[in-house]
Amino acid sequence: MPGRSTGTTPRPIQEDNKDKQKYNHIKNKNMRTLVKRIIGTLGTGALMAGLIIGANAHDKKEDVKVNKVDPEFIEWHFDGAPNPSNNDLTDPSQYSKGSSTTCDGEKETICNLNAPENGSSGQPDLNATVTIPGQPSESVSQRISDALGSGTPNETVQSFRSE
Repeated sequence: MPGRSTGTTPRPIQEDNKDKQKYNHIKNKNMRTLVKRIIGTLGTGALMAGLIIGANAHDKKEDVKVNKVDPEFIEWHFDGAPNPSNNDLTDPSQYSKGSSTTCDGEKETICNLNAPENGSSGQPDLNATVTIPGQPSESVSQRISDALGSGTPNETVQSFRSE
């Protein structure tokens, strides 16, 4: 029958707009809540990452190479002979206790070395055995020869000078 209603009355347009506004308000509120939670989560994550990185920075250990000189080893200065043509690096009498600041770095002869004292003679024990971790044991004399041959100071020969 024409003109008869189906049992539902159409809503007025104004009510539909209120429903849309209510829906949009809820939608916007949920979106704002979601955005706030995302920002909060990101902020918390950044804070945690900073704490972890900061804590790990203190855990990293670098290998530090320390040249330990045996306490019985003393620093000696090579004085040489009164006549430089008689200089003999293997002659303990040509050394004196202490170091020298006159080492000029010229690799002609040694200047300062570390070696044990030979008893109470006041001279270095050039036959003493030197043990460096990871290397074969050698005498002080051999370590002197090694340093002169390579032109590089080692744990025994500390510096060079000109003749």
